[in-house]
Parts: sequence; C-alpha cells; structure tokens
Amino acid sequence: MMKLIQQLPQRLTRITSGGKIIREIDGLRFLAIIPVLIQHMYERFNRNTATPFAANTEKAVTGFFASRGFIGVYIFFIISGFILALPFAKHHFANGKKVNVGQYFLRRVTRLEPTYILWITIFFIIFVLHGHNSFTEYWPHYLASITYTHGLIYHKWSPIDPPTWTLEIEIQFYILAPLLASLFFSIKNKIKRRLINLVAILLLMILQQYFKFYTNPYNLTILGHLHYFLAGFMLADVYLCDWKEIKKIQWYDMVAIAALAIVLISWSWDFEFGLRIIFLVSLFILFFAVFKSVAVNRFITNRWVTAIGGMCYTIYLIHLPLEEFLIVLTKKIHITDYFAVNLFVQLLIALPIILMISSAFFLLFEKPFMDKDWPRRLSVSFRKTFLKPNL
Repeated sequence: MMKLIQQLPQRLTRITSGGKIIREIDGLRFLAIIPVLIQHMYERFNRNTATPFAANTEKAVTGFFASRGFIGVYIFFIISGFILALPFAKHHFANGKKVNVGQYFLRRVTRLEPTYILWITIFFIIFVLHGHNSFTEYWPHYLASITYTHGLIYHKWSPIDPPTWTLEIEIQFYILAPLLASLFFSIKNKIKRRLINLVAILLLMILQQYFKFYTNPYNLTILGHLHYFLAGFMLADVYLCDWKEIKKIQWYDMVAIAALAIVLISWSWDFEFGLRIIFLVSLFILFFAVFKSVAVNRFITNRWVTAIGGMCYTIYLIHLPLEEFLIVLTKKIHITDYFAVNLFVQLLIALPIILMISSAFFLLFEKPFMDKDWPRRLSVSFRKTFLKPNL
C-alpha cells in the first residue's frame, strides 16, 4: 500500500504535447483549485448547517477568507494565457515550429471535449433521474452546456454544473488566442511589444469599468476577463525572452508571500477600479515570484502539489456535485460554537474525499485524452478489433 501511495504522484503526472512539464504552472494550478474548493464548501456549509452560529466577527472574518474562490478562477485565466501563448511565442522568439492553427484547434477539442461531455452528460442524467426538473426542461440547458453557450444564451450559470461558466470563457479565449498571439508576438521589439500589451490591458480594464463588463451578462463572456489572459501573454513573453535560466533568489519568497496577501485582501465584489489594478498587478507579481523564489518554489513544485494541480480539470468539473452530496451527510456535525472550527472540520472531511475520487476519475477519464495521438490509436484499435482484414 505504501509503495502504491508513493507512486501515486508519478501516476497522476500529466501528459503534455511537447513532453515538457512546467512544474511551477501545475503548482499554480493547485493554488487556483484550492480556493475554489474552499469557497464552494463554505457556501454549502453556511447554507445547510442547522447550527445557529452568531453573525459575529469570527464568522465574518472566516467568511471573508473562505470566499476567495474567484481568485482561483483568475489564476486559471492567467495560466491559460501563458500556456496558449508559449507555442506561438516560441515560433517568433526561439526558432520554434510554426503553429498549425488547424492542429491547434483539433488538439483543444481532443484534449478537453471527451472529459467535459462525459461529465456534463452524467450530471444531466442524474438531475433528470433525481427529479429536479423534467427532461424537456433540462435538455436545452444540456445542449447549451456541451456547446459552451449557456452563458451567452441564458445569461446565467448552467444548472447542470455551475462552475463550467469559466470553461465557456476559456473556450472563447482559445478561439481568440491565435489571432492575439500573431498580433502581439509579431512585434520584434521587446519593449514596444510589452508596452502595447500593458496599454491593451489598461484600456480593457477602463472599458470594463465604464461599461460594467464585470456584471452579468458580460461577466459570463471574455469581455469581462480578457485582461487576465493578456497578463498570461506577458508572463510567457518574460519566460521565453528573459529567463533562459531561472536564477532562484531567496528574497523572492517574501515577495511571493506579500503578493499573495495583497491578492487575498484586494479582491472585492465591489470591483472598484483601483483595487482591480492592484489585484491584477499583485497576481502577476505572485506568478513572477513563484518562478524566482526558493522556499515558495520548492513548495509549489512539490510532487504532491503538482500532481493535484495537474488534475485540476477533473477536480473542477466534479467537485461541486460531490460537495452538494457530502454536505447532506455532514451538515449536522457540530464541534464547538466557532464557525471557523466547524468549517475546518467540513473541509477536513470533504477535501480528501474529493481529491481521492478525482484522482481515480482523472486516471480513467482525463489522462488518456492527454495523449495527442489517442484518436489515431483508438482508430487503429477499432479496425483491428471489429474490421476484417483485406483478403
């Protein structure tokens, strides 16, 4: 058993198209998914617990920090900008292979769609059988969900799996990414290119503020979030052009910790423009410092941390239904009258269960599709199994 546990992080390691894993990015994925899990569990516990906790300062402070899940969403957006920018930037700056746009879109489809459609279909069937609404009422929501158009059509989250609103935005960015990359990375002058990126980010944020794109329905589209993806473009630019060898410096540990603290504090549901600027800058500094730090980098690139971060797609897709199920079983647990202690107990029960179940489903239903050649291999296997050889 111990040997199996020790081998688990290696088994959970992602497969990448280029064969190289940037461990810091998987560690940052861990940093993104954990706040999401905490916020959604906090909301379910707060909504379902029968314990009459007083609305005191202790509960308010706990709620403030437990409701930082949106920070994880924005970390994911920056990561997507970084990852999708890399192959295009490599072509322009590092003599990399030119990106075949057709292959780029095919890879996005074969990598993400099978797992996504599988889970949306499973949750749709469960909802119908459970009797929340009829088949005919849910069917249009199902079709909108699997085509990533639910937010565009209904201007609200999908009832089948609400967190997938962010995946719809990711898909919109995937479509834009080749065009944006060709615009930014065709500019050879590094200073000019980065200044244009900064100006684009600032203009976007001004427009978002003026037109209130941070409110629905715009918040469910790329209009409210494109600046985060462009911050990922900037990080990819720095990573390729300035960090041929990343030198680790200890004082960046303090920078990373300070940036994370500012990120936690500056995020606000009021979307005040100054705080939004501080939040984005602090997020970028956090990313920067994670790569350059010593102790923080050691934690972020720990094999267990990167293993959990690497399977965040599966965790993200299935965690909310799991939390909804678990809270029914655990909502009556009461230990002391402190809200924070009881929430911690809920998390202590739920998180390991979610991670264990996610690990199994990641190995079964996601990791096989990380192999870019899986459609060809499946086709070959099908022909050998079901089609007679030519005589």
